Amino acid sequence: MSFLNRLVTFLGLSNPSPSPPPGALLAATITVPASLGFVPVAVHFDLFAVLVQLGDATAEEVASAANAQLKPGEPQIGVLLASDTLYIMSGLGLLDQISETMFRANAITKHLVSMPSAQHGALHFTTEDLLAAAFTMRKLVATNFAYPFADADGPIQHAYKLMGNEALAKEHTYTIMEREGRMESFNEFMVGKFLKYGTFPSRVQELGYDLASALAPALAPALAPTPSQGEGVVMVDIGGGKGELLLEVQSAYPHLRRDQLVVQEFNAEIETSLPPDAGSSEAGFTTMEWNYKISPIQPIHNANIYSLQHILHNLPDLDAVSLLQKLRKAMGAHSRILIIEYAKNRTYTHLHASMIALYGGRERSSQEWRALAEVSGLVVGFEKYVEKGESLVEMRLAEG
Repeated sequence: MSFLNRLVTFLGLSNPSPSPPPGALLAATITVPASLGFVPVAVHFDLFAVLVQLGDATAEEVASAANAQLKPGEPQIGVLLASDTLYIMSGLGLLDQISETMFRANAITKHLVSMPSAQHGALHFTTEDLLAAAFTMRKLVATNFAYPFADADGPIQHAYKLMGNEALAKEHTYTIMEREGRMESFNEFMVGKFLKYGTFPSRVQELGYDLASALAPALAPALAPTPSQGEGVVMVDIGGGKGELLLEVQSAYPHLRRDQLVVQEFNAEIETSLPPDAGSSEAGFTTMEWNYKISPIQPIHNANIYSLQHILHNLPDLDAVSLLQKLRKAMGAHSRILIIEYAKNRTYTHLHASMIALYGGRERSSQEWRALAEVSGLVVGFEKYVEKGESLVEMRLAEG
């Protein structure tokens, strides 16, 4: 039984109608946050995978199996905590409760297990995101409703300040996550996110973008200021994490060499993984450390493509302009910036709120992207927005 159906029954109303009472809809939405606080418990004890393995099971059976997986000396989950967590997860729709004491994995449970990045994402949004949300109003009140938030002076920093951790209260959310041992989990989330929409080349092709022409090696000039990186860099993925996007590009265009594909991260030692059947020393990509907030220039000049996948929605407008301007100074006439983000529509209102609370960022509309481009000395050469899934904006140098 769905949460809404249970709520209607609890309120003593008749059978749910096609248009549930406004109060029921309100309660179904507003009472969710406390339930989300139990998601990290389910992830920590691997309850989703345990339930998939067991099939129909009681909380006692799930707790026993989960505890059997723990290392000696690790804290175990009690039956009551397991029971409450499973019950609450069923209310969120992440698994099914089939009787008073029995639980069953559903399609979402199986997806969480088959796509580990989804569990890392669930952990992120019910940890950092939930904390930031709880302190959004407090931050606004404390600053007389000054808005928008700066990238390292938002609700989550205010939360740490009120908790007495002045050191973390001055840091960017990513730095906070790293110092609390959460960044590796976040990077795992970014590899696959909650679901895959196909490979990057196939996605942009479906959007009508000619990636092959943008990648054409004949256009790739030499790497200017940093010859140690080789010549002819074709594509730079800024904030590319473990390099999955570039591996997908190389799989679709196998003539591209590893020295032509560069992942730039603020930490160049980030762990990368090549496909097991790479079969060639030319497979893969090059990693490079680059922090746009510290470095005054983009070190790779004249690349064909500078890709920003889910980067700019993490940034306030002024920071986004700063990054785009540094890329503009490095671009040649043939260079393109590819921005992969979600459209600012009703599908992604929750994500928009998350970006604001965590980073001072935001999702953006066509008008907002064009305004950022103009201020940065760029123009929008291509844009395609979809209701669900990733959208694409291409920027190039403004003429003259």
